[in-house]
Amino acid sequence: MKRAADSKLVVFFMSYLSIYCPVVTGFYFGSSTRALLAEQVYDPGYGARAISDDPGSVHAIQGKYDHDILHAVNKGLAGKASRGRGEGHSPCALCRGSWCKDYFRQERIPWKAPPRGNKECPKTKWGPCNGVGSCHYDIGVCQCPAGWKGDACDLPEKRPCTNAHKNQDNPVDVVLSHIDANGMDLDLTASGWTASRCAGFCDDDRASCWCPPNTTYGRKPPPPGSPPWVRYSERGRVILEPCKPGQVRDKKGVRRKNDWGQPDLSIEDLLGEKGWCNVKTVHDIPKNAMSLCGGWRGCQEDGLHGPLCDIVSEDVCLNQCTGHGECDAGYCRCHHGWYGHDCARKKAGEELEPGLEDSRPWLSKVMMSVPAAALEPPSVGPGTASEQHGARMRPLIYIYDMPPEFTSRMHQYKNVNEHCGYRIFRPGNGSELYADGYSVEVYFHEMLSVSPHRTFDPEEADFFYVPVYYTCWMWPVNGWADMPFYGAPTAWNRYSNAAHMWLQAKNWIQANFPFWDRRGGRDHIWMTNHDEGACYMPTEIYRNSIMLTHWGRMDLNHTSNTAYFPDNYSGSVHWTGVMDGKDVKTLYEGHPCYDPNKDLVIPGFKPPEHYANSPLMGSWPWQRDILLYLRGDVGKHRNPNYSRGIRQKLYKLSVENQWADKYRIFIGEKYDIDGDYGQHLSRSLFCVVAPGDGYAMRFEDAVLHGCLPLIIMDGTHAVFESIVDLDAFSLRISENAVNEHLPQLLMAISPDQIARMQRRLALVWHRFAYGHGPLVYATMRVIVHRNQEHQKEIRAGMPGDQQEIPTEHPYQPVYNFPIHNDAFATIMQWLYSRIQDTGGPDIAANHIADGDR
Repeated sequence: MKRAADSKLVVFFMSYLSIYCPVVTGFYFGSSTRALLAEQVYDPGYGARAISDDPGSVHAIQGKYDHDILHAVNKGLAGKASRGRGEGHSPCALCRGSWCKDYFRQERIPWKAPPRGNKECPKTKWGPCNGVGSCHYDIGVCQCPAGWKGDACDLPEKRPCTNAHKNQDNPVDVVLSHIDANGMDLDLTASGWTASRCAGFCDDDRASCWCPPNTTYGRKPPPPGSPPWVRYSERGRVILEPCKPGQVRDKKGVRRKNDWGQPDLSIEDLLGEKGWCNVKTVHDIPKNAMSLCGGWRGCQEDGLHGPLCDIVSEDVCLNQCTGHGECDAGYCRCHHGWYGHDCARKKAGEELEPGLEDSRPWLSKVMMSVPAAALEPPSVGPGTASEQHGARMRPLIYIYDMPPEFTSRMHQYKNVNEHCGYRIFRPGNGSELYADGYSVEVYFHEMLSVSPHRTFDPEEADFFYVPVYYTCWMWPVNGWADMPFYGAPTAWNRYSNAAHMWLQAKNWIQANFPFWDRRGGRDHIWMTNHDEGACYMPTEIYRNSIMLTHWGRMDLNHTSNTAYFPDNYSGSVHWTGVMDGKDVKTLYEGHPCYDPNKDLVIPGFKPPEHYANSPLMGSWPWQRDILLYLRGDVGKHRNPNYSRGIRQKLYKLSVENQWADKYRIFIGEKYDIDGDYGQHLSRSLFCVVAPGDGYAMRFEDAVLHGCLPLIIMDGTHAVFESIVDLDAFSLRISENAVNEHLPQLLMAISPDQIARMQRRLALVWHRFAYGHGPLVYATMRVIVHRNQEHQKEIRAGMPGDQQEIPTEHPYQPVYNFPIHNDAFATIMQWLYSRIQDTGGPDIAANHIADGDR
């Protein structure tokens, strides 16, 4: 990498590239693109044009104003100044309205001891809830893990491996199975594929596949008379989903090919004397079995690692059961007397014994204390913004301990790791972050569970949060086996299942608590973070409740825009025995996907490593030598309605008009545009924000790398658009305005205006990043330290007058991330402003009075 030769060079010089630089010849996608993007130049001299040369001009005055605010904010972020009551410009810069300042100015609430339930649950000889479930002592209801149901968790609930899903001719309440009494496939030559189809032993509690008990590394049954929570005496070796033999033997022992397995994998490769289930070392296992059955791609069973899936680690659970329960693939089986989805509460009248932290020291790196559970006023920690020992700030939020079939049982059913979460244990019980498109579902639930805003007393709650892991059901749980389903038992219509799942969750709340009916659900919060958000949320929930969503589509008469048919909620579903045969659309027709008056578009979860190259995280800034950037799915193999056709149109225009060569505009897929994605974003002036199947986290990608968002999605709010002044640092054009003149439109924006937008982005970028949680925050610290060390290397190779980032540079690095104003905190601050609209006249009056003080 080389430095810029001229310290007067400005970040946005590429706006005039077509005039001052010769055209680079060559094809758009291929060697020329790689050559164009390989020119990686650090930016040592931005300050020369960051503020206009004419000190009396309007641009100069505005620029100086923005510059002073930016540095005041960054100075505050280095210490405790910005943890105060929100005076001046920090920490409420660019906030629409007074919601942020009102939050910090509110009167604190005195601490009080949490209530503790004492309603007994049904028992068996093994104890409350049959010893396998956890008792919800507030309401006296058992909450059962996978494999069990009933009032006392004493009735089996099977999820057998199968070769088919039910159709309209099958009874709704019968789960299809293709295993015998010993857990083995009924006929390996029979047709039919599902992800659960198993040529070994099927764990019919979870539709997972293992080596049979009669093999060397088989799953061995529990000893006779074992308690119901003992599932095996030896776990055995897992058979992963790709490990399906295509060469099998029929009941007469004749070798045959089937239509559901891998053609090159035989049953002997799996179960034979030298097969996967009997051989000790990697080198002795047939290569074809090792490639399909082994963990070369990472063992997909939660808590297992290594090429033979024989290295055991801790499973991942919500806050690791707060040290007061055993984690079983996402489900917390709480220790005696402890209860709640995270085992954070103790039955009334019982002593609070220590947890597992001392015996399992690795838990301390990911497990957090729960302020709501404290028996004495907790100490004030960083980011609480509280000035009184033990005092609390509104909003106070009660989290329903939902039945596991809505939450943790999804983890027990998923049968793959690195989905439905945001962190994972590795060999040796070290932890690391990861993210898929829906990680915020679990992340938000965990952060709220350990937040000072959580209350165990529903009578003092401003809001009620309803955790439902419906995105985890949609992938990877849906269709693995013939259950679970909600409403119409069809794997093909995911939206129908999601709508019924939400409705069943609401009905359970009404059956066990009075709080929904008290205000008609106005004070209830739902997470709707799948592609098209709350578009198919049942109307009886949507009309009043608050939706935290990624999809800000506002038109009332909307049709599904997905190119993935199972999510097309505009399609009809009629199923015998469900809703009296009525169309599922009657559940949700007639409401928008998002209402800015009550809902909020929130950021998706991005782990800090995703934006490690950002100058906002302390990386030495690159020159912004890319005018416009979009790398990702551009609809080459999609239906035309994907992305409303926007990405396809941009790609076509960029190719036909040679935008890469002429203007350094790069639009294409991953294989079209080589190089580091984060570095490209950090080198881009503008980044495209356009839909995908619904939402796409391109806005977060842009802002977290200091790239100005170019928003192209009509009638649809971007992240926090209703509460943060996005106009200050982004552009929005209509979908019809995407044409061959787009480069000229971008180049017409003056350098002074671009600099102002960049400084304003730097004021609020942290609101679009999640910093809560010890693992996330520790990762941020590691990245910042790494970037600081890298800066030393860069400085060593630069002239003396270029060894510091100019103070005028718009991207002043933040070395102490403002966790008190991250994305999670922003949601809490906004919710405070909603109390007057959801909590009734008394609370509203008090809220307004507090805000006037």
